[in-house]
Amino acid sequence: MSSDCDSSSPVKVLVVGTGALGSVYAWRLQTSGQVEITAVCRSNYNVVSTKGFEIQSKLFGTHTFKPSKVVRTVDEATETYDYILICTKALPNLSDNSSIITSAVRSPTTAIVLIQNGIGIEDPFVARFPANPVISVVAYIDASQPENGLIEHGTNVGLVMGAHPLSASLAQIWNATGVKCLVTEKIQAFRWLKLVWNASFNTISVVSGGNDTRRMLENPACRKLIRDVMGEVYRLGEAAVGEKLPVFMGIENPDMYLAYTEREDSTVWPSMLMDFKAGRPMEHAVILGRPLEIAQELGVDVPRLEAIHALLVMVEKQRQG
Repeated sequence: MSSDCDSSSPVKVLVVGTGALGSVYAWRLQTSGQVEITAVCRSNYNVVSTKGFEIQSKLFGTHTFKPSKVVRTVDEATETYDYILICTKALPNLSDNSSIITSAVRSPTTAIVLIQNGIGIEDPFVARFPANPVISVVAYIDASQPENGLIEHGTNVGLVMGAHPLSASLAQIWNATGVKCLVTEKIQAFRWLKLVWNASFNTISVVSGGNDTRRMLENPACRKLIRDVMGEVYRLGEAAVGEKLPVFMGIENPDMYLAYTEREDSTVWPSMLMDFKAGRPMEHAVILGRPLEIAQELGVDVPRLEAIHALLVMVEKQRQG
């Protein structure tokens, strides 16, 4: 087994969570010719195992992506892997998703790569696999899977990876295949920066009754609420990491984040709203719950985040009956 992208032997990567996000990032790795992808597919197994993914990308064009191997469960993934990519939703309030890869972690050199939203997502993996590298990653991508095996991708496909000796090889492959991949020592600061958007647009899209970004921003009261929530997350994030959050994509404050969202080529339907409409669990535990615990620990006042969290949990419970 080798994680050296210059090696003649393929880099073996297991991908858990082959929805829109996981399939696009796995596809780009495999196009390098240096990576062998084993994809764990559940609801889309029948389509992907026979035809592969049809990926319609505004950035890369339309292609068919056939993973090297397709399995139904992690238990069927029987090799020793260089990397295990976790691209599932982070739902610690429902289950410990670190447990699903136990059978696949066969070597202490296997790096566990978490491409997930939220704060504190690394904790269960570090606790369960103390001997393995756990690499935290923030994704910037616009993609969806409107039907099993069909992936619609726009133009965004970036990653910010936590620094580790094993991050460099993977980042090099992604960068060579069109994925802008930044490796940083300040990954937690970048997590909080991503949370500025997720804790505002994602959550308010649901509690406001199902609105997209354009409609939310066109409403003056809603726009102000989003801006104020962003300000709370900035203050909390900076208290948590002990320094100013990084400037990324030219964004350094709530007003610039709002302007960035307004410049998007198309209206965005936040992923949390799509989960809610589809009856899927929402990631409020890592997007609001854990940050609120940190706010209490640090003595940071975030009344708007508290209110939105209370409403979001209530809305979810009402839907569940």
